[in-house]
Amino acid sequence: MFCVAPPELETKMNITKGGLVLFSANSNSSCMELSKKIAERLGVEMGKVQVYQEPNRETRVQIQESVRGKDVFIIQTVSKDVNTTIMELLIMVYACKTSCAKSIIGVIPYFPYSKQCKMRKRGSIVSKLLASMMCKAGLTHLITMDLHQKEIQGFFNIPVDNLRASPFLLQYIQEEIPDYRNAVIVAKSPASAKRAQSFAERLRLGIAVIHGEAQDAESDLVDGRHSPPMVRSVAAIHPSLEIPMLIPKEKPPITVVGDVGGRIAIIVVVVTNTIPHEIQKLQCPKIKTVDISMILSEAIRRIHNGESMSYLFRNIGLDDA
Repeated sequence: MFCVAPPELETKMNITKGGLVLFSANSNSSCMELSKKIAERLGVEMGKVQVYQEPNRETRVQIQESVRGKDVFIIQTVSKDVNTTIMELLIMVYACKTSCAKSIIGVIPYFPYSKQCKMRKRGSIVSKLLASMMCKAGLTHLITMDLHQKEIQGFFNIPVDNLRASPFLLQYIQEEIPDYRNAVIVAKSPASAKRAQSFAERLRLGIAVIHGEAQDAESDLVDGRHSPPMVRSVAAIHPSLEIPMLIPKEKPPITVVGDVGGRIAIIVVVVTNTIPHEIQKLQCPKIKTVDISMILSEAIRRIHNGESMSYLFRNIGLDDA
């Protein structure tokens, strides 16, 4: 099925001879809803694909239209079953590759395993492994948002566009929070202080940091290296060698660094529609959802038409979180 834009959008889209096909990689309601919004903004119909699980939990993908010579964009949001989500994407990418697609662009707003981007003891850099798997499967370009670490882009040997959702979140704060100028941006941990500072500077607000909260991603997990227990001296190994012991970490009591008295504290109650969070919204009515389909659809349009992406990164400095 050849996707044609309506007459009023045909000039803007400037669809090339190869055409554009937009797929939603899974049947997750959040992914389908985001995909439909993007398709509506682009003026195209969703591509026909069937994704389902076999009784033994194997993932099966069937592309139900021709993608030969076309630009294929695969939208995938990460559900709670992350590994199934990844396999759906990889199999779909490989299916498009073997069906002679011109290019295969993954639209993955939240990149899975992005927090596992550093070597920790006997662990592994899983995000690099995932990047290699995506490239090997046939991905030719990646569109993502707010990577946990910008350096993850270096794990890929294909172009990566790391878009930002912050303009939409800032706009929501300015338009939906009464008297937002009396607010203070609160970083939930010292690790997120840089991003909170970026928000605070753009909104001309103060900043506070919650210190002492458990840091699972940065914690020193026991993995057996200290068994048998450490000893102060290793003179048994070499008589003249003595390695000083590293003082163990101890979490201080939770404290707030900064002035929040009598102010509106903005922590995390505004999220984008890039991942499913319906259950969390039922549990916490304060969570508000911001639609970012606009920037994703514009990125898709520009890549398809071979236009510059710099407009989507205006006013974003190298040091911005």
